[in-house]
Amino acid sequence: MTQPGPSTNTGPEFVREMARSFWYSAILRAAIKLDVFALLEDRALTYQEVADSLGASPRYTQAFLDCCVVLELLEESTGKFTNSSNASSFLVKGKDSYVGDHALHHTNTWVSWGRLDEVIKDGKTILPFETGFVDPDTYWTNYMTGQHNRATSGQSRQLVENVDLRDKRNLIDLGGGAASYSIALCEANRQLKAVV
Repeated sequence: MTQPGPSTNTGPEFVREMARSFWYSAILRAAIKLDVFALLEDRALTYQEVADSLGASPRYTQAFLDCCVVLELLEESTGKFTNSSNASSFLVKGKDSYVGDHALHHTNTWVSWGRLDEVIKDGKTILPFETGFVDPDTYWTNYMTGQHNRATSGQSRQLVENVDLRDKRNLIDLGGGAASYSIALCEANRQLKAVV
């Protein structure tokens, strides 16, 4: 299996593998947007059953699910697909460890990254919603929920473990977004009151 990310290959395959890396995140994005991981959580379905559930083309669904298997997002056995352990842990909405919104936020920037040559020459940032790839509401919603995903999937726990606030009573959280970190700090330090 070819692993996502920069290749350790040399020669032209090094360049080819780097150029293909975009495809891996496209497959991940599609699976998140189609909610495939919720569909396959704790059950195995054939490609036809997945296609029927999604209202999608069976032929393209089968090829798509096979790609998800290659990327270790799904597992396949006797013609049935189910989540891999990583997908089950991190890509099923509603779980504390879910990071799908964070992944969507990153993929929302594709068109901007695709115009990096212009950004470098012009010295001006191209925001994702300026490209028409996503609308501003979707971009900012994915950004905020993505930041919350980061907090609930482990960063807030690391913050609590590494910041001693036992003798503190008040916390001002500037730019606190969804207050994910403030909530974690206040839960760990019951005397603490936060203003976000």
